Amino acid sequence: MIQELADKVWDNRGFHDAAHRIELAWLTKEIGGIEDGHADITDATRLMRSAAILACSETADHRRAAFRVATCAYDLFGTGQLPLDQALRMVLTRLGNFPSIGTRGDVAAARVRLPLVLAAEEIASADAHEVTINGQTVLLTDFQQRLWLNLMQSRRIALAAPTSAGKSFVLQGYLSALFNNEQPKSIVYIVPTRALIAQVAEDLTIQFRGVEQDIPDIVTVPVDAETSLAVRAIYVMTQERVQLALGAHPDFSASVIIVDEAHSIADGSRGVLLQWVIDDLLIRNPASQILFASPAIRNLDIFGRLFGLTDVVEFSSIEPTVAQNFLVTTVESATKGKLVIHTAGDGSRALRQVATLQLGRTVASRTEKLVHIPAVLGRGHSNIIYANGAAEAESVALQLAELMSDREPTEARLALSDLAKEAVHASYALVECVKHGVAFHYSNIPTQLRRAIEAAVSSGEVDHLVCTSTLLQGVNLPAKNIFMFAPEKGRTRALESTDFWNLAGRAGRLKREFQGNIFLIDYDKWKKKPLDGPKDSVVTPAIESSLNEHHDQLMTVISGAPTTSRSDETDLETI
Repeated sequence: MIQELADKVWDNRGFHDAAHRIELAWLTKEIGGIEDGHADITDATRLMRSAAILACSETADHRRAAFRVATCAYDLFGTGQLPLDQALRMVLTRLGNFPSIGTRGDVAAARVRLPLVLAAEEIASADAHEVTINGQTVLLTDFQQRLWLNLMQSRRIALAAPTSAGKSFVLQGYLSALFNNEQPKSIVYIVPTRALIAQVAEDLTIQFRGVEQDIPDIVTVPVDAETSLAVRAIYVMTQERVQLALGAHPDFSASVIIVDEAHSIADGSRGVLLQWVIDDLLIRNPASQILFASPAIRNLDIFGRLFGLTDVVEFSSIEPTVAQNFLVTTVESATKGKLVIHTAGDGSRALRQVATLQLGRTVASRTEKLVHIPAVLGRGHSNIIYANGAAEAESVALQLAELMSDREPTEARLALSDLAKEAVHASYALVECVKHGVAFHYSNIPTQLRRAIEAAVSSGEVDHLVCTSTLLQGVNLPAKNIFMFAPEKGRTRALESTDFWNLAGRAGRLKREFQGNIFLIDYDKWKKKPLDGPKDSVVTPAIESSLNEHHDQLMTVISGAPTTSRSDETDLETI
């Protein structure tokens, strides 16, 4: 019955027209700009009613639209004319998106004002999403609840979920639950980068604070043969470090294996090594519970097939807890700094014009675009600017800091500046940048300093972060806005679809805002057009792609003959 009603709402042209009007009005308010995006309280009322129906639908498009139009209506009109806080709370409850209720104070406090029948509906739904972690009661989203139940049943899992889905919170809660007793236990948590080692280890340390039981050791460095293995431990390591531990200790094994960013099994020699260490761990303990976690992947069955596991539960989430707006930002006049901004909605819509802006500055070069456009459009918000390499990241950050030189440094910024001076040297670019709320983030930064930068971004002390592809490897740093211009990963290689959607998923911070924005600068000049392709991707393990696509070169390496490419040779030797 409710599905039929949701389908009827969705098939009504009037709903989509009103949804477009209110989204354009919200974006106009967000950016400043034009034109025909007018929406009124009548639209808001009708859309809230529609959203309350669509939120009960089993169709993902319906549910995403319910979140988008309800949050736009609330953000535009507030509670001055109608109790839209109560209406939004009802929509979020029906979506199972309980964490987002805390984004605004009046929505969080609206339950006491709900009509009795709606309050009873919320209580019943909340009870079904309630779990206890470390003695604290928390409410999970639909996706988080499903993940939690499968983990607690010790199932093997392959999941695909956007950055904002909240899988890390559930995983860390599950790991803490595993150590509720005093039994020996060894868990291996494989991550692709050293930056992610530091973040996961710190998050786990926080997770275990206040726990009465004997907490496990959190091990992040390779364990040599002379060092005894801990009785109760979580090993947070890259595949290289896990390999060293496996080689040093024949009895090293794991009862639980977590493979974060599991799609990296397709990445050349490191992908082969990842497959190798997982194979070894499963041989040592065939009963291990294992979880493969990735962003949007179409062929989740690849992991069960690759490792001969027939009992892997596959599921994905395409409902982020924060909505994203893709804004194509075209430089119409480089000398006058004139921009024309169109919205592509969630990335699948036809372009509609939102705003025409004058920056009053020249934006001819790549660096000028990455500096001046975020400086204007990102004012007052948290921003990530994607740079193609460390050198560009430093250059953009320095120019942004110069633009913002009138901002007085806070005590926290000065402390971060001093840390950068001590950790690297006094003339390091970061020393001056952070004084004005600007920083850069790439792999070759000392771990302590990199973690301090991440903390400053999370706290808001740094509101303009220029990053490289390091941020794609699972480091959890969401922001209100993300700016990209012809993004690349590696040398001159356009960002692949998986990485693009992974980065885009960081736009919007759960419990801080309902929607995030991705600005695609001069999109018509990009080598690849990720909006035209699928949001998910097919993962092919590196060993398979090498065997299928580079058979002749592989045979050349096996025979010992020299090859033409040194970079390919490293991957082929690993195969």
